Amino acid sequence: MIPEEARLEIVRKKSLGETWTGIAKWLHDTYRINVHRTTVQRWYDKEVFSDEESGDDFSSEDRVKLDKKIETYKAESRFWKKLYETSIKDTTKKELIIDTIQDMAPVLRSVQIPKAKKTKGHHRAQVCVAPLTDLHIGDRVEIEQMAGLNEYNIEIFNKRLFGWAQTLLELVELRRQFAPVDKLIIPMLGDIISGDIHEELARTNLDNCMGQMIRGANLVAQSLIFLAGNFAEIHVPCVVGNHGRMTRKPPMKDKYMDWDYMLYQWVAAFCREQKNITFDIPKAFVNSFAVGDKRILIMHGDSVPGSGVGTAILRQVSNFRNVLNYAFDSVMMGHFHRIDEFDIGTGEVHICGTMKGGDEYALQKLIVYSPPKHIVTYWHPEHGYIGKEVIYLNKYDDSESAFVDNIPNTWISTV
Repeated sequence: MIPEEARLEIVRKKSLGETWTGIAKWLHDTYRINVHRTTVQRWYDKEVFSDEESGDDFSSEDRVKLDKKIETYKAESRFWKKLYETSIKDTTKKELIIDTIQDMAPVLRSVQIPKAKKTKGHHRAQVCVAPLTDLHIGDRVEIEQMAGLNEYNIEIFNKRLFGWAQTLLELVELRRQFAPVDKLIIPMLGDIISGDIHEELARTNLDNCMGQMIRGANLVAQSLIFLAGNFAEIHVPCVVGNHGRMTRKPPMKDKYMDWDYMLYQWVAAFCREQKNITFDIPKAFVNSFAVGDKRILIMHGDSVPGSGVGTAILRQVSNFRNVLNYAFDSVMMGHFHRIDEFDIGTGEVHICGTMKGGDEYALQKLIVYSPPKHIVTYWHPEHGYIGKEVIYLNKYDDSESAFVDNIPNTWISTV
């Protein structure tokens, strides 16, 4: 009554905890055999656990093979059960950490949200999109090793960040002389911290990854609060990069478990009482946002093969058009530490620069140097992308102005 080809599968199912009722249903669904669960159980007890000879239907050789199969299935069952339990615990811990950060982290003092400003003429309101990317907080670039081209550390990052925020406001104020600019979008495109994915970074970084993350979150949050008093709305869509990853090799699974992701969550926690700042922090490695009737795809850029030549970038953009379940008009990415722009018919691909600038690797290995700079773009509700300006960041290296780089011993406060 029990088909020969079904016997080992019945043993496997039982070793994995399947009920007799479930096995009987499986026999019916698979082999169209109507057999009561007690019949299956009696066969199992007789053939698997009986010490007596099983006759022609179940030889000693078959019994040995079956015993080996049973032990294999039991071992697999224990392994997958342990893996599942570990995964559940890890996921719970990660979610608990994020919830705790959002609920209990100290909050930066909010500022007054301005009213929309009126301008002369009949120009329609524009949106400013100013990406922050490749900050590499915690990296140390020595000017002596860079032939005098660049220097970078946390102090210089802080000065450049303050200069970026201040210059961004100045540029927007110039534009406001002829058109309202009430909304600011700041895509954060990854590689926010230096990370320790390379041995020499772990050896030369100015702080460990946790220090890079929390100090960076504190400073970036201050820059957003600084800007918040000048815009009716600020939106911060985010993607992670590759330098903040917690594994040596680039992961495909759980790519969001990255120090960038944790930094974004802390920034959102610090700014949670500033009602005109919103965040979009997905687990996917790509994200998008709308400007008028245009949609902009954002990614870090580490998924592009090679060193960022135009053909490779355009090929990947074309592939994304085929697989994503939404259409996009333009693209913004970082990773390549330069400013560049490619026409893709529906819009442009913007490579958005770096706050760190060139480093020893780029100079020695690639024989290239990119000064630290970021783009500021403007978008019209009807015409889309209408202009771009560049902020040169190393001009602020000797500035006295900076945000407060001071983290208390206790990050989370219940007061």
